[in-house]
Amino acid sequence: MKHFGKTLTLISLAVLLLLISAGSASGKILFNDTIAEGDGYQINNYVIDVAEVFPDYDSVTLHVYEGASKTPKYDKMISVDGSYKFAIEGEDVEVTVISVHSGIVPRTKLLITVTDGSFINSKTLGVVSGGHTEAEFSGTPVLEITKTVDMDRIGAGDVVTVQVSVKNTGDDEATKVIFSDPTPAKFVLQQTLISPTGQISLDKGETRLIYTYTLKATESGTFVLSPTTAIYSNSIGDDFPQASSNTPVITVEDSSKKANLDITLAVDEYTVDRKDDLQGTIRIKNTGESSASAVTVNLIVPTGMEYSDGDSGIEIISGVPTIYMESFGIQQEKEISFSLKAMDEGTYTLSTQNSYRFSDGVDPTPQIASSTSVTNAIYVKKGKYDHLLEQPVYIYLIPLIVIGVIAGLLFHRHRQYKF
Repeated sequence: MKHFGKTLTLISLAVLLLLISAGSASGKILFNDTIAEGDGYQINNYVIDVAEVFPDYDSVTLHVYEGASKTPKYDKMISVDGSYKFAIEGEDVEVTVISVHSGIVPRTKLLITVTDGSFINSKTLGVVSGGHTEAEFSGTPVLEITKTVDMDRIGAGDVVTVQVSVKNTGDDEATKVIFSDPTPAKFVLQQTLISPTGQISLDKGETRLIYTYTLKATESGTFVLSPTTAIYSNSIGDDFPQASSNTPVITVEDSSKKANLDITLAVDEYTVDRKDDLQGTIRIKNTGESSASAVTVNLIVPTGMEYSDGDSGIEIISGVPTIYMESFGIQQEKEISFSLKAMDEGTYTLSTQNSYRFSDGVDPTPQIASSTSVTNAIYVKKGKYDHLLEQPVYIYLIPLIVIGVIAGLLFHRHRQYKF
């Protein structure tokens, strides 16, 4: 029984020693090798410099630098088997001196561990020849992109100048910077004066003009320009989220010059007898700010009426009385007369179908406008003698026969008395 108790005690001590040793060795091992005096070991923006190695005293002086600082944050002399612990970004880093070695350049073997390695940037980890003065640190460039326009209220067809500048307000150089700046809808790129070519770099605090170009507005309205964007990295090649500029607003007022043909249609009477003539007038006036071309006015004559005659400006094309003019100037006016014959009783409206072209000074393609003119109702009533035609035929034949008989008798008597 005593033997069993002694065995159990030994086993418990062994387990305890294993737990203690496991606890001391817990964490991620970053480095377990020799390093020369004057060199360093970098973990993110910290560098552990081996400042001096003392083989005769089995000790090492370590300097811990943060970033590009010239003054060490920690300055410790550590003996062999001794260690020093400090924090980087909330995680404990422990440096243990395993041994020291003499030579032309003294060396020391270090064991460097960290409790959790998830925060470590692999691009800034490892031995740095020459120590912290030769290290490249991972900074955070911040790009502030500003887009400006020389006018925020213009007319259709006007040209606006756009400039885009960028400033690096971060603590590291921005590298591999690539800009993107789409041309906004309803605008045409007129001229590019400054534009980046390929990738560029921006030092800390540097400001640079990236774009200068002009846009022509093609349509009226209020437009929000798309942001200029940039993708970039820092000095060690870490990629950062896309940066975007502000989005200027441009109001484009409708200042285009348009032709506007006011075409009216009128007749001299709106109540006429059947078979009577009707006089009409087409009046055309350009009240717009641009000349019109290819002016076409088709006179639509309803069934029950007939086109009789008109001014020389009217031609019959495919059976339709048509007015065609190659051009019609600003404020120009013209009156064209015509005549119709009312053929059948009824109620009618007379109309025209109008079309013309014009240039608004914005769109290179001529614009097409169309309209319709319609008269008030025209009433065609019975003619003066139309009621006679409505009587039966015998009403007209009997008097004619009687007249014929009397005329015949008179002629016969006249011949009898003559002889």
